Amino acid sequence: MFCPECGKENEAGARFCGHCGATLAQPVNAPAPERKPVPEPPATPAEPIHVVDLTRAEAGVSAGLKWGVIAASVVFPVVGLGMGLYYWMRAESPEKLAAGKTWFFVALGITVFYLSLGTEQY
Repeated sequence: MFCPECGKENEAGARFCGHCGATLAQPVNAPAPERKPVPEPPATPAEPIHVVDLTRAEAGVSAGLKWGVIAASVVFPVVGLGMGLYYWMRAESPEKLAAGKTWFFVALGITVFYLSLGTEQY
């Protein structure tokens, strides 16, 4: 079967051209494809909604998670600044120089952001 738009050959019975996407005419004597009804899935009971009570004492964030977030917030910018300065000062190629500048300025931006959060007055 050839496409009437682009003239490319397509598989027999194709509804759309595989090259340009144009609709292909179906042969007149070809029977319409038989559609089988899709069985409906069996009805399942809805799952109950679990409500979390935030007023309970144990519903807070654990101390370990708090210290982990604080440590990551301090360590990542410090490592970024250190790696950025190292690659910036000891660049052996333009790629390492660009990487060093990127590390440094991203870490500097994060540090400035953290400092601006800490100095806000409420």
